[in-house]
Amino acid sequence: MERFSSERDRYFMKNALNISLRGIGNTFPNPSVGVVIVKNNQIVSRGWTQPGGKPHAEVVALKKKSFFGATLYTTLEPCSHYGNTPPCVNQIIKSRIKRVVIGLKDPNPLINGNGIIKLKSKKIKITLGILKDEIKKTHLGFFNKIKKKKPFVSTKIAISRNGKMINNNNSWITSEDSRSYGNFLRAKHDVIVTGIETVLKDNPTLNCRHYGMQKFSPVRIILDSKLRIKENLKIIKTAKKIKTYIFTNFNNEKKIRRLKKYGISVKFHNNNLKNIINEIANMGFNNVLLEAGPNLNYFFLKDKLIDKIYYFKSKNDIKIEKIFSEKKLSLKNISKLKFKNLYFNNIGNDTLRIFEK
Repeated sequence: MERFSSERDRYFMKNALNISLRGIGNTFPNPSVGVVIVKNNQIVSRGWTQPGGKPHAEVVALKKKSFFGATLYTTLEPCSHYGNTPPCVNQIIKSRIKRVVIGLKDPNPLINGNGIIKLKSKKIKITLGILKDEIKKTHLGFFNKIKKKKPFVSTKIAISRNGKMINNNNSWITSEDSRSYGNFLRAKHDVIVTGIETVLKDNPTLNCRHYGMQKFSPVRIILDSKLRIKENLKIIKTAKKIKTYIFTNFNNEKKIRRLKKYGISVKFHNNNLKNIINEIANMGFNNVLLEAGPNLNYFFLKDKLIDKIYYFKSKNDIKIEKIFSEKKLSLKNISKLKFKNLYFNNIGNDTLRIFEK
């Protein structure tokens, strides 16, 4: 008879947690869940939430019909309701799993304990709360969206040694290694938010350029209150390949019709950043990456909308006078905002600090 211990449960749940990381940034509106199935102390199947949020991790792991007497480890409570897919608990029951180990209850009111109740009603043993603190960190975007109507918002700040984020020479502020890391971050977020000033000045594509990861490029949202966007920009020309929204409060019907032909979706919204972030949550996004200049970063921080900061600092100086918002984004001022310094290391010729609320 197979025996279980808290140590063994943590080991297999850690496997499920590690697998769940594969889907982060690509499973919205659902969370990225990891599942492993264990029999005779060996992992016999595994699964994680697929792009677009389906199929669910349990469905992927339970691709065989029967796992008689096995234990299923899942980072989040299996769903128990009919949505876009049938309930995962039904498939668990049919597969003859005898025990389910769950990291956290699903905060979705449609589930929130109902999956556990249904499994117990079929005499399936339940263990709840294994690695719950570690798992909660990976699901913060989803939890925030459900409970606070706010996704988890990260920002990427690249700044010179003397505090400049804008370089009028259009040359890079940070090293190639830092830029590569920053580009990789895009694949781990559902959506990038940027401002029209950044789009007009830099003409970015805002995609993931790493080999084999282009398909993980996030949705793009441009904040453009006066609809100043130009049709010859890269972000417009690639909108049929990468979903792109413009948030504006300027109703130029002729221009909007032209933008829609490029694949752009236009949403009317006021300039209130808190309302914009709430709307992004309503759109289903869990994890947001802000890639913008100093002004938009300052206003996001001022409105307490940032949860995590990737702070890249170059060892080079840029000999132009700092503007007000750049001064407010100094390390000294960031430390006053009650962020915790989670990480510090050299990256290329720069330093990277990661701060989190």
